[in-house]
Amino acid sequence: MAVYAAHLTRSFQGTPSVFQVTAQEALGTTLKPALRKVIEYLSVLYPNKCSWCTHWYDELYLLFDCIVQYNYLKYYAASFSESFYGLLRVPISYSSEFSIGQRLPIDLERGSLALLVLLPYVKDKVGAIIDKWREDDEDGKLGKDTRGRLRSAAIKVYAILHLVYEGLQLVQLARYLRGGSPSHSLPMAALGLTLRNAPPQELPEDEYTWSDLFKNLSSGQIGSAALTFPMVGGAVVRGAEYGAFVVQLLRWWRDRGAPPPSLPAPPPPARAEAAAARNRCPLCAAAWRLPTALPVSGYIFCYTCISRHVRARGCCPVTSLPAAESSLVRVYLDTQ
Repeated sequence: MAVYAAHLTRSFQGTPSVFQVTAQEALGTTLKPALRKVIEYLSVLYPNKCSWCTHWYDELYLLFDCIVQYNYLKYYAASFSESFYGLLRVPISYSSEFSIGQRLPIDLERGSLALLVLLPYVKDKVGAIIDKWREDDEDGKLGKDTRGRLRSAAIKVYAILHLVYEGLQLVQLARYLRGGSPSHSLPMAALGLTLRNAPPQELPEDEYTWSDLFKNLSSGQIGSAALTFPMVGGAVVRGAEYGAFVVQLLRWWRDRGAPPPSLPAPPPPARAEAAAARNRCPLCAAAWRLPTALPVSGYIFCYTCISRHVRARGCCPVTSLPAAESSLVRVYLDTQ
């Protein structure tokens, strides 16, 4: 009867809104770039001990993400970000749930772990390879041999598949919003899972909590005050969850589109320097290929040269003024 009651409790929980499901997805995508910044900072601070972490960051994050997501799926039937927003995963078909209570069936738990951990890892790796091939194609380095033609075809196929997948994902989200599908995403629909609001957790009557600790300290009962492992573990978990939320908030604040502060106009180049660099990229010193202007400084570069530099350094290579890749402007000049 207790297991049956748990099943009914999970079945009648309200369906999460589209804002909840999109917010938890955004939180999940924030962790990897945030931790990358921490690793890069440590590698600069301790190059002899942590420099290798930047090279193997994807694999290290894969291991870390696997441990975190497995524990959340095992104990909360949800991913890290889903648990933060008070959600849990529920099979659309409840036939196997009567024997396991709140935990997901083993096959769905393993499938969820694979899609939460392995799928983003493979997508990032394939995306990095395709980006490298695309840059080589724009720079004219792929060549006309069979390997170059295959890579050019792979770039086009990847772009088409990415567009189709994102379109299907949008359709799935629209169906979820209209009530036509119980799953908000394609991976969840493929596993036969849906999200529900998690029921409130009821602590045992004899569970020692933080409120009991502060109460004993404030009343002077120092001998009765104690720190238990569940208290410390829960505080660490909640601290990590709220820390990830703060990172997501800061990332939104940075990308919210506020107008950048006005920057001083760079000094014009000397006449002799300008004559020597006429119709040439300041980075590669060759004739312009896809001339692209950087508005913050006014210089014109090859698109491949300036996009790589701005992506890596975040500034103009000539004036060192801060710049973003989104500010690049393609120009059409008569160089004759």
